[in-house]
Amino acid sequence: MAQEYLSTAQVDRHGRFVVDPTPEELEKFFFLDAAALNEARDKRRLHNRLGWSIQWGTVPMLGTFLTDSGPADVPQVVVEYVAEQLGIADVSVAKLYGDRPQTPYEHASKIRTMLGYREFSSAEEEVATFIASRVRKSRDSRRELFDRAVLGLINNRVLLPGITTLSRLVTEVRRAELEAINRSLAEAAPPPMRAELAATLQVPDGKRVSTLEWMRTAVTKLSGTGMEQALDRASYVLGLGTGAVDCTAVAPVKLAELARFGMTAKAFRIEQLEKDRRLATLLATVRQLEGSAVDDALLLFDLLMSTVLLARAGRAADKEKLRNLPRLRVAASRLATAWTILLETPPPGPAGEGDDPDGDRPDGEQHVLTVPEVLDHIEQVVSRQQLAAAVETVLELLPLPSTEDDGDLEWRVELLERFGTVKPFVDMLASVIPWGCTAAGSPILAALRALPRLMAARKPGREHIKGFENLVTGSWRRLVFGNPKLDPPYPGGWWTNRPRSTSPPTGAADWWRRWTGCASSSPFGRYMPVRPLFISVSGKDRGVLPG
Repeated sequence: MAQEYLSTAQVDRHGRFVVDPTPEELEKFFFLDAAALNEARDKRRLHNRLGWSIQWGTVPMLGTFLTDSGPADVPQVVVEYVAEQLGIADVSVAKLYGDRPQTPYEHASKIRTMLGYREFSSAEEEVATFIASRVRKSRDSRRELFDRAVLGLINNRVLLPGITTLSRLVTEVRRAELEAINRSLAEAAPPPMRAELAATLQVPDGKRVSTLEWMRTAVTKLSGTGMEQALDRASYVLGLGTGAVDCTAVAPVKLAELARFGMTAKAFRIEQLEKDRRLATLLATVRQLEGSAVDDALLLFDLLMSTVLLARAGRAADKEKLRNLPRLRVAASRLATAWTILLETPPPGPAGEGDDPDGDRPDGEQHVLTVPEVLDHIEQVVSRQQLAAAVETVLELLPLPSTEDDGDLEWRVELLERFGTVKPFVDMLASVIPWGCTAAGSPILAALRALPRLMAARKPGREHIKGFENLVTGSWRRLVFGNPKLDPPYPGGWWTNRPRSTSPPTGAADWWRRWTGCASSSPFGRYMPVRPLFISVSGKDRGVLPG
């Protein structure tokens, strides 16, 4: 049956009373104005007056006349409310309405003329147009479309047709519109793309799942290998080129509806669909995957940086501090002892008795201690070698501050030790992700996109980052460029500061590792106050959030 998709409640309330009207509804629909009262009182018999008045309020409320059942199917509260307005004390006379079968139809015709109601046949095209518009621009189901059609008919003073007629119209219009949407999307895709989309439903040789299922499955392996797999997935999805297909003729809500089905249905179930529906579903699904695959890759990168690299680097830096704490404590204790002795040294004053054994100082001249004398006092407690070692230890573990210090030097040094984790996918991060930027972020984007060229250089050097020097801020400057005020120069002209080691860098490779670590973390680094980069996929801008 055409109305088999309708719920029992929808069938029961179509053109019928299912509950007693509320007082507000009684006043809205069954309050008789002057014209209605005059027309009702023109009827000779009380039951005809009462029946006519009930019909007059029923059609605006239900959208139809109760010509067959009459007041028998009308709640008692309605009969009493109308009878009170007519001054009829015995409401039981309503049962006599319809003894003459032609009377309810004559009354209905008169009321239809008075209230300006139309037959459904004259408005069927309007109803079909309304349903088609809702199908194209909403996710309404057939039940929702049916209810909206009923409400539209009542509001526009169109008499409701039979439930079978209206439910069949909803089904036919919805089917035709969905077929038109599917056909529009299928024709928008170029022929080569159609073949590629259809091939995603197949299981490649040596694989256990279809290509579509592989694309729909996010990579969760939190490692460098996992990042490579996530970026490879994003690269494949973006490479299908569905984002370039002109889908402006289809509302985004319908694309989302198709994509929702394509993201959950089994591949064989999609393959069983009609041709246009299958292509439309695959096109919408892959367009949806363009954004989700990139988002998944960036989320995995964020987690990899924050939980695997940054967190471990921070923990390693903290462990190193704890490991060096005993050395620092001993060195600080010796320096404190020496400083205490220096503070306790008597200040210059009048010569005391017996402090001039040679008698060659004039009377009253102040005694001034010389540096060797002060050092002799200190060496009685701390040897010169111990003091020199303490100073060296403090300078090693607590280097002198500079304007480039930002408190992140230690964990960034540890982060560089883990560069091997990100090295395999840095070039893919720069080339696969569809980066966009604001005007302020253009230098960062240029530096990020230049990373593959830098990594391919046989002897990378400072000339490869010419123009990007201003991007290196904070402690990254000490790690990338070095600071001659902190450490002695190393062969090759490079400078560095390594808290735990005085060994020189390994040459260009070490410098390249430092610059790449700085550039690849720029869009996500904790020290950047503004996020000038974003991701642009399928017309949607996705901002890069802090790591």
